[in-house]
Amino acid sequence: LVRATNSQSKVDETQFLSLRPVVKKIEQYFNTYEGLDGRLYFERRDRQYIGRDIPAIRIFNLHVAAKCVAAMFLQRPDLSFKYPKRMYDELAPTIFSDDNREIVFYAACLVLYRLHLLVSNSTLPQNMRRFKWHILVLVRAIVAGKDIPKLNSRQIEPYCQRLVDAFCQHGEPVIESLQKAVEIVESMGEVTNDRLKRQTIMDEMLAKIG
Repeated sequence: LVRATNSQSKVDETQFLSLRPVVKKIEQYFNTYEGLDGRLYFERRDRQYIGRDIPAIRIFNLHVAAKCVAAMFLQRPDLSFKYPKRMYDELAPTIFSDDNREIVFYAACLVLYRLHLLVSNSTLPQNMRRFKWHILVLVRAIVAGKDIPKLNSRQIEPYCQRLVDAFCQHGEPVIESLQKAVEIVESMGEVTNDRLKRQTIMDEMLAKIG
């Protein structure tokens, strides 16, 4: 009913998605990492953590988390990079299927969190922010393997756990995995925004992983 009566006054799609059972389960799952170095916060409601003295870099709202999953596990960094509306139109039913495993979201956000940290302290080149959605795909393939189980399967749990274990603490394994991804990106030469908007460049990058 709300959707039908808001054709003129647009309501953000994430407001509807935030009511889905899987989204509430994702929020609860993020909270199970309380006290750990890799603790992230899932912002199911807008401004949910205002006044809580939580570093903004650790907070992932629904929109960013969706882009992380679309890039890393559905291998559509092109949509995360430039076409978020198409991402929701084409992938929202898959991303937010109520039987998806919550660890999928945590693993994807955790890798982006580490990437942001290492770029911000200049361990990784600053220009890698531009390739972050593509790097998520590469790191997933490097750490967990190229073959992706279904997001609602039992097999996705240990697959994602490999990523969480590798990235839960800052250290050499994190830097090494991300550095390998950076080297692949840099090996592509000069990459225009138009090329980043196309799926083919991701296939070319993945082909460089042995």
